[in-house]
Amino acid sequence: MKNRNENSKNGRRVKVPFRTALMSALSVAFVLSIIFAYFAMLFFQTRQSIIKNGQLNAMNSSSRIDKYLSSGVDTMKLISYTLDNMIRTGKSQEEFRQFLINQTEAISNIENIHSTGFYAYINGEYLDGIDWKPTYSYDPTTRPWFIAAQANGGKVAVVDPYLDAQLNEMTITFSKTLCDVKSVAAIDYSISSIQEIVEQTAASGDSKFELLLNRSYQVIAHSAKSEVGNDYLSESDTFGSELVKKLRSANKDFFSFRYRGTEYIVYSVKISNDWICLSVSDASRAYAPLILTLVFTVIAVLLVLTILLTIIIRFNRRQAQFTALSMHVVEALAAAIDAKDPYTNGHSGRVAAYSREIGKRFGYSQKKQEEIYMMGLLHDVGKIGIPDAVINKPGKLTDEEFEIIKTHPATGAYILSKTSELPRMAVGAHWHHERYDGKGYPDGLSGTDIEEEARIIAVADAYDAMSSCRSYRDMLPQDVVRSEIEKGRSTQFDPAFAEIMLGIIDEDKDYKLHG
Repeated sequence: MKNRNENSKNGRRVKVPFRTALMSALSVAFVLSIIFAYFAMLFFQTRQSIIKNGQLNAMNSSSRIDKYLSSGVDTMKLISYTLDNMIRTGKSQEEFRQFLINQTEAISNIENIHSTGFYAYINGEYLDGIDWKPTYSYDPTTRPWFIAAQANGGKVAVVDPYLDAQLNEMTITFSKTLCDVKSVAAIDYSISSIQEIVEQTAASGDSKFELLLNRSYQVIAHSAKSEVGNDYLSESDTFGSELVKKLRSANKDFFSFRYRGTEYIVYSVKISNDWICLSVSDASRAYAPLILTLVFTVIAVLLVLTILLTIIIRFNRRQAQFTALSMHVVEALAAAIDAKDPYTNGHSGRVAAYSREIGKRFGYSQKKQEEIYMMGLLHDVGKIGIPDAVINKPGKLTDEEFEIIKTHPATGAYILSKTSELPRMAVGAHWHHERYDGKGYPDGLSGTDIEEEARIIAVADAYDAMSSCRSYRDMLPQDVVRSEIEKGRSTQFDPAFAEIMLGIIDEDKDYKLHG
């Protein structure tokens, strides 16, 4: 005994065979699995694109910042070389002071470098390139620049930023011991140029934030300038603290984390002095369009399959009633498909009408005319799964977008082939983009290897496409349309059906058939 789901409407019992219900459920599951697999691939590609963009941004910032820091190191090496020679030749303190003043004046003329100039501790005396006189209590040997140079063993030390009283802005110091080991020379660089680099990178890319942290996770530069100077390591329950927590545990150059419901993807690059350039992207924002498209696609597919299941049930119950009902449903479905693109509204109905007329003139029976009319209505059903952004794009499609468009015949054929009660409906959807010369898609069929109904729909579809407005052009004049059909005879189109279409065009003196 067969299991049945039973409902009643207006006193009549509608019986759904168990086999039909099971096959419908399996079809839904299969279609949804394909959709979710496809969108999983899109999410993966989007994530990889975000990571790649973050890498480019972080590498760009780190390269420019490294170059800026290298200029300070090179400058310090050059000055130290001269000062070493002066120490060896026993120059006076006044000569040292004058040399620092001259070099400070020279560096002030170099573009992109903001500095208060050179200073040094030589022969037990503090000397300054701007002739600044320290207070009596000032002890150079206790200052970070002196201590860092002494600890760096003759190499140039880069001292972490501090607020310079004269520049009134964050400053980094380059310092180096001189040949007598007791003396140290130094120069201050404003980090405003580094801040500019970070801001420029953020402005030119798609990242949420660009920032630079020192080895203690203090913000040296940030595209959101108010963050500069914050100590992320000492903060709690802030974006910065969560960022640093993940950064310290990450074992790759990139990682992701969530903060207050938003997912961020971060790419990091270490530079000189163990500083870290970070590019932070808002992944949730990038995923949002995909999620929206996925939801609408699932709803649309479920709607289509529900409609088709309804058609099947009605067909099993009363075939005569099914014919009238199914036509209305299919027309509604065709209208829903056409509504995805306001420029092609009514396209499926017109293609169906042209196809029926061609079939009639070719000698089709009344039943077969209605069958090809329904095929024409459903020929673009596969477009239900194509993103609106691709369908409605006003300009030329990219190769990738065209490949997406080219999936709609197979998708439509798959959806329609699942209905055993309408075994021929998939023909028009599957092969209406095949060409008579074999250069079409999806299967590259040619000549009479292409199903007859598909060859008819191909001519009707091409006529309506040319005689209707599109997002990228107005409808073509009738003589141009006729010329294109004529030109495509025996190449794009079956010559017999192209001839019938040309006859229909010639009878339409006032061009009333256009969309």
